[in-house]
Amino acid sequence: MTRTPTLVLTRPIVASERIARLYDGPVVVSPVLQIVGTDASIRLSGYAGVILTSANAIPFLPDLHGVPAYVVGQETAAACQADVRLVARDADDLVSRVTARGPLLHLCGRETRGDIAHRLSSAGIGTDSVVIYEQRAQDLTEDAKALIENGEAVILPLWSPRSAQLVGRQIKTISPGVRVIAFSPAVAKAWFDETGGDCVTCAEPTREEMLRQVDVAKVG
Repeated sequence: MTRTPTLVLTRPIVASERIARLYDGPVVVSPVLQIVGTDASIRLSGYAGVILTSANAIPFLPDLHGVPAYVVGQETAAACQADVRLVARDADDLVSRVTARGPLLHLCGRETRGDIAHRLSSAGIGTDSVVIYEQRAQDLTEDAKALIENGEAVILPLWSPRSAQLVGRQIKTISPGVRVIAFSPAVAKAWFDETGGDCVTCAEPTREEMLRQVDVAKVG
C-alpha cells in the first residue's frame, strides 16, 4: 500500500491552516514566519484606492467596502472585501497594469518585493506605503526539520522567497523523499541559492496551481 506523503506547511499559521484543511493526508504545520501587526495609523482619505500584495495584510485592514483595490493574487482579492479593480499575478504584473490616476496607498508588510510605491510614483501614479504588519522569523519545529532531512514521503510547498531562505538555512540536508514545490521562479531561485536543491516550480503563481502541484506530488 502506497504511503500518503506528509505535507509540511511553513506559511504563517492562518494560511497554513487553510491549506491543511484541503489536504487528505498527514500534515505538519511549522510556520517560519509569524505575522504581527504594527498598529500603524491608516488614513484612506485623499487616496483614490489601495494596493494589497498579500493576504497577510487582511487582519490589519480598515473597512475597505467600496474602496478601489489593486491586488496581487486571487486569495488576497477574495479576502479583502474591497472594490477590486485589478488582480495581478505578482508585483511586476501589478505595476505594469495599474491605470488609476492616484494617489494610491500600498498597505504592506515590512518585507516587500517589487518596490511598488516607488515604481508607480516614477510612472506618474503617486503612491505611498504604510507598513501595517511585519513578518517575524521563526524556527522550524523538530518534527518538520526531521521530515525535511530524513522523511521518506514529504511534500514541501514554499510560497515566498523569504520562507524558502528561512527553511533552507535551518536544515542540514534534504531527504530524497522530499518533493519541494516553489510558488514562483523567485521562490525557486531563493531555494536553490540557499540549498542547491531542485524543486518543481508552479506554472503560474496562484493558489490553485500550487494546490494542483501538491495533488500531483501526492500521487506521483
